[in-house]
Amino acid sequence: MKLRVGGLVVAALLLLALPVAAGKRISLRGWVSDEACGTLHVKPGREDCVRKCRRGGAAIGHPEWTPQRLVLVTDTDEKIWIVENPESLNGREGRHVEVQATVDTEKHSLRVESVTEIAPPATP
Repeated sequence: MKLRVGGLVVAALLLLALPVAAGKRISLRGWVSDEACGTLHVKPGREDCVRKCRRGGAAIGHPEWTPQRLVLVTDTDEKIWIVENPESLNGREGRHVEVQATVDTEKHSLRVESVTEIAPPATP
């Protein structure tokens, strides 16, 4: 009987965790970067580098540099989230933003629903 109740409790907890893993809507603040450079672009002035990495190096004489996916590097913990709909951040490469997004924690990805450019955090 104890085993059966314990199994039901575990099953219930797993079912409760599923919505958090995929489809939870949250607000995040961070920097729009590219997958290759990630946390290297968490300050102003890196817009051009992010744009180059996003399109790849063929246009600037480096065909070995493959195009990179856009990511959001969060302010709080510098976690890297892969942006599933990068067109939502067009023109905001290298910028500090706040996004409303649906996240998938298993894939470390997010789908941006809305975005606002914000001032970079003050540096100590």
